[in-house]
Amino acid sequence: MTNPVRNRLPAGLLVVAVTSLCSCSGSSVYVPTASVTQTGTFSDTDMRMMATAMYASLQKRLAAIAPTDSVKPPVVALVHLNNKTSEHIDTDAIADKLQIEMMKAGSLRFVDRSKLQEVSKEYDLGGSGMINPETAKKAGNVTGADFLLTGDIGSIVKSSGREQINFYRLSMRLVSVETDELVWADDFELKKSSTKGILDW
Repeated sequence: MTNPVRNRLPAGLLVVAVTSLCSCSGSSVYVPTASVTQTGTFSDTDMRMMATAMYASLQKRLAAIAPTDSVKPPVVALVHLNNKTSEHIDTDAIADKLQIEMMKAGSLRFVDRSKLQEVSKEYDLGGSGMINPETAKKAGNVTGADFLLTGDIGSIVKSSGREQINFYRLSMRLVSVETDELVWADDFELKKSSTKGILDW
């Protein structure tokens, strides 16, 4: 005769095993908003939050520093944002998001200094005689920047047992090319809390 208790035993052990494994997985939350995240490290959501915060701050400041007698918005050269964290963070994505929002609002004009080498080659090609003189572009018409926009992103990691808190701070600055004056600066901070799973130790 089959023992019903013996048949139910493996199923009970399976439930316990699954429950134990689930309790070993880690979790992460934003602090203090407590929005659940997949990881305690930097994410695309963080990037969007930082870019949005910098946009709002810079937009407000532009009302005071933009020339009132100029028909066109000021020209900004966007300098690479320095990544001072231990993570691989695409800082260009933050800068691109901010640039797109500013251009949509019509608040600033941007020049891309990272492509000057390619532009110079195009001028050289135009002077080589290989391009129709009527359509060849001449050097000397590159728009000068009124401001340089730069910044840094850094992080601090604090761990205690299974708990880990990551602090991220983005700071940005707008500098006048003509006077070297710092006309705007702001920062945005994120604090994310995560719990390591037992199997992650």
